[in-house]
Amino acid sequence: MRISVEARGRMVSACIFSAIFAISVATKALGLEAMRTAALGSSSFDTERSGAARSANRHGSLKNSGAKSEPGVKRAEVNNHELPLFAVVSIADQRVSIYNHDGLVDRSAVSTGMLGHATPKGVFTIIGRERFHRSNIYSGAPMPFMQRITWSGIAMHVGVVPGHPASHGCIRLPAGFAAKLWGLTKIGERVVISPEEVTPIEFVSPLLPAPKMQVVAEADQAAPSTPQASLAATPPSSLINPHQYAEQLRAKAVAEKAAAGKTIKEMSAAVRVGQREAARAAAELKAAEAAYASAQAKAETAAKADQVVGSDVSASQQESILGAELKAADEIGAGRSVARRPAKPYEQMVGTTDTAAELADTAAKLEAATTASAAKAADLEDAVRQLNDATEAYGAATNAEKEAVRRMSPLSVLVSKKDQRIYVRQGLAPVFDAPVSVRDPATPLGSHLYIATAAENDGTSLKWSVVSIPTRSAEEWREHKRKAASGAEQVELPPKPRGSPSSAADALERIEIAKDVHDRIAERLWTGASLIISDQPVSGETGPVGTDLTVKVR
Repeated sequence: MRISVEARGRMVSACIFSAIFAISVATKALGLEAMRTAALGSSSFDTERSGAARSANRHGSLKNSGAKSEPGVKRAEVNNHELPLFAVVSIADQRVSIYNHDGLVDRSAVSTGMLGHATPKGVFTIIGRERFHRSNIYSGAPMPFMQRITWSGIAMHVGVVPGHPASHGCIRLPAGFAAKLWGLTKIGERVVISPEEVTPIEFVSPLLPAPKMQVVAEADQAAPSTPQASLAATPPSSLINPHQYAEQLRAKAVAEKAAAGKTIKEMSAAVRVGQREAARAAAELKAAEAAYASAQAKAETAAKADQVVGSDVSASQQESILGAELKAADEIGAGRSVARRPAKPYEQMVGTTDTAAELADTAAKLEAATTASAAKAADLEDAVRQLNDATEAYGAATNAEKEAVRRMSPLSVLVSKKDQRIYVRQGLAPVFDAPVSVRDPATPLGSHLYIATAAENDGTSLKWSVVSIPTRSAEEWREHKRKAASGAEQVELPPKPRGSPSSAADALERIEIAKDVHDRIAERLWTGASLIISDQPVSGETGPVGTDLTVKVR
């Protein structure tokens, strides 16, 4: 099939434009990041920004970052980089708003999925970050400052923002805002994608889960002063929150791991020495056994020789010997000299005195060698046992450290009316799940996200915000906004139909959770924790590990 010159020209122009755009986006992003890196005095290009750099960005003024944010936005201060942020993306308005416990932090235009590639709506989490990502779906297209929210290919990243949906499902961000957002957010923070604009509100209810304060004994605080185990000063037997308790557990695990590692090193050397000494003792025992066997063989040979000599002396020989002795005695009595007679046959038998002495000596040496070898073998066995115990303790401390680090991550809880279960995750991995009851199950709950945004002044309770995802479609919301902007005197939303979703407060009241489940949640609950109450089941985006609790709404 022939292609016209005009069509070929358009294709070439499109390719050139795509290449120029990719280069310009990457160059701009790299330039912005280089400026930010230079300002921070950092040369790290790893996947995650270092803690110091992130802290600097969170503490720094957003106005000086050079990012193109929506003008006229009243920004909240970001003074504590440990407190969580969360994002709300409005499909209808094509913009993203970033919030913290004080309210709106920043806002920017975005571009979401076009027709046929709609961006999924629901509650998601930042589960991966990559500063210089290339798409593995769309021919390696550059996606700087990529922050992944699903493993099926949805992420926030730098891209063209034309003012309308234009992506293949991702949330495109302006380059400057993407770089700024990269410095603010971290893995585990929530992203709400809503059909229309929704604003989080502060929410107070005695039905919200409350953190359990822990009493720490003095023994639990006796951890070494290391960078890994640095903790806020806590007096003995004082109350600490679950995050501080997790830090204590981590410090304890680090100390136990270090002690076990030292023991492993010492006992490994002891085992090597013990192996050499046991081998030497075994060789000495083997030589003693051989010497004793030789002495025993000699003794047996001598005994057999004695038996042979005794059996060879017959009665007639004994009589002639006796006669010869009597004759000799007579001659001596007559004064005649007598030549020395041959030795008696029983005087020629091999003597056993030396053989018996040798056997006794080798037996004593064998007993000593056996005792020494057994002692060395016991020492080696004890060293091996201690080495195995230390290795097991090291493994247990390593697992305890990992679990403590996981307990320092935000807790995620999902109550699904569809599944009739409550799911609990932390550190992007399951903790447990349990049955749950929902009163008046025929009435929808809606989808509500409750976020523990900060600690109260008392230090033992939490501040909460809630975002409720609306059920009206984006098209209905656009029509409402168009009529409102046209200058109509009064524009009212249609009345709530029967069976419409509950409010955030009503939804919380309808959930019945067992006390033991409440207690298990309370032990891990602190700032950054989130609770989702939804009619929907757990999304297929939630996998065994590396994902958070996610729900999609229609």
